[in-house]
Amino acid sequence: MSRQTIMAMRAGRGTEASLPLRGYFLSVGGALLFLLWAAGSMLPAPWPGRFTEPDPAVPPIRIHSAMKGPELVVIDTNQSLPAPSAKEIVVAHAAAQAIDRPDRD
Repeated sequence: MSRQTIMAMRAGRGTEASLPLRGYFLSVGGALLFLLWAAGSMLPAPWPGRFTEPDPAVPPIRIHSAMKGPELVVIDTNQSLPAPSAKEIVVAHAAAQAIDRPDRD
């Protein structure tokens, strides 16, 4: 045997050993698919149901309401944000310093 053949055999063995569920799902899935096909070919076709075909005597249901919903909200994101005031800057700076220097007891 050549080295390449031995490597191929080892690779195939390792894949099969590392994926034991693959064979299970293939066999069980194939059996279920075959049973579904056999049942579909052996069982009779289902009877026409009450709702399978439209009845021309009954008009379609259309629901209309006199109450209107809220107006459409449009948010313009093209405008720039307003600049923060001096008071907001001082408060944010003080809060950042309080976080940097925790109180010591």
